[in-house]
Formats: sequence, C-alpha cells, structure tokens
Amino acid sequence: MNAKALRTVLYVDDEPDIRTIVQIALGLSKELTVHTGESGAQALELARALGPDVVLLDVMMPGLDGPGTLSRLRADPATASIPVIFVTAKAMPREVALFCKMGAVGVIAKPFDPMQLFNQLRTLWEGHIAQLVLPLEEYSNKAAVQRHVTQLADRFLQRTRDEAALLHSLAEHLDGDPIVMEQIERLAHKIHGSGSMFGYGAVSTCARDIESLVEEIKLRDAPVGGVIAPAELLNLLECTQRLEQAVEAAAAA
Repeated sequence: MNAKALRTVLYVDDEPDIRTIVQIALGLSKELTVHTGESGAQALELARALGPDVVLLDVMMPGLDGPGTLSRLRADPATASIPVIFVTAKAMPREVALFCKMGAVGVIAKPFDPMQLFNQLRTLWEGHIAQLVLPLEEYSNKAAVQRHVTQLADRFLQRTRDEAALLHSLAEHLDGDPIVMEQIERLAHKIHGSGSMFGYGAVSTCARDIESLVEEIKLRDAPVGGVIAPAELLNLLECTQRLEQAVEAAAAA
C-alpha cells in the first residue's frame, strides 16, 4: 500500500527570517506547497482554513507558544488529526521525549541545515504514515489480525506507562493553568478510549476518573488566583497514582 504523499506544509515561527529560510528550503520540492504563520493564534486559524498535511511549529513564541498551540489544535475536531512537528533548539533527548508525549510526531532541531530540511521532514512524515497504514497481508486471516491487535495492545501499555507518569507529574505541579488542564484531559481521554478498546478495563476506568475530575473542575468557576483547591488536587493526584498502578498491573498480567 502506498503511503499518502506529502503535499502541504504549514510552518509557524515568530522569526521572519527563519520563516523565509524554511519556505525557500522546502520550496525546492516542486510538489510541496508551503504556508507560513507568525504566531500560535495564526497557526490555529491557518490550520483550520488550509487543512495542511503537517504543521511545523516553533516552540518558543510570544503569547501562545508551541506546546500551547499543539494543545489547542488537538482540542479542535477540525485540526485534531493534523500531525505536528516541533522545530526548536530545545532538542535534547529528554525534551524530545516530552514533546512526543504531548502529541508531536517528532522534532527537528535548530539550527537546521536548509538543504537537509526536506529530507528530515519527509523522514518524520513517512514514519508517521507508516504507523497509520497497516499492510494488507496482515489481514489474510483471523490469526494475523489477532497477532496485530496483541502487538498494538503491548505498544499501548508501553506508551501509557509513560503517559501515566506524565499525568502524575502534571498533576503535582498543577496551578490552574487552563493549557495544562486541557493537556491532562486530552491524555486521559485518549487512554480512556484506547484502554477500553484493548480490553484493559481498570486502566480505562482510572483514565475516565481523571477525565471526569478535570471536567468538573473546568465546569465550576475558575479557582481563585488560578489555584486548584487542595482537596481537588489531592483527588487528582490519587487518580493519577491509581492509573499508574493499573498500568503496571496490566503489564504484569
């Protein structure tokens, strides 16, 4: 099965010179259309209007930064499925891992070689598409399908172990920041749905509890000074701890 071709890119950076370099570098591919934006807010508007194949985001931008923009893109059904790649000087392994946990499909480090930028982008794009497209031969019989489901379930547990730890860390430092709240809710929602699909009921239930608690906090009036009530924070921490325990129990079963 042929992978979907990469045709349109949206690059967002508050530095005009870098936007120009990226547009020239990626423009060397005659089959690629490159759009640019200068802020997170503009990224949201352009992503919705253009529906690009991929969005490249600078991390450090005034106002709405890269991670905040990613969170907003994921929260909007019209842009939720658009893959996002961060282009940033913050590209140490630990930072890359954190960005990927946030939902980015990869990171391109600054400073980058303009002549290699398209190849870097294409590699990340093809890796993302490869995860979405399953070989037809894998579906030749029920046994093959079951093997594939088992592999996906194992990958889900491995990924969810890291995501559960991230949720606990976010909850520990939560101060009412709406972007962080959205990130917690989005991660919990994803685990809730996938856990149920793969038969990990306890994992799904714990994630659902986190999701419900965040929804309750968001529905009531904003906390005074942006600070979560101690009882709510304690409850959220206990929920994230139960999720971590449920994931470990499922992996050990």
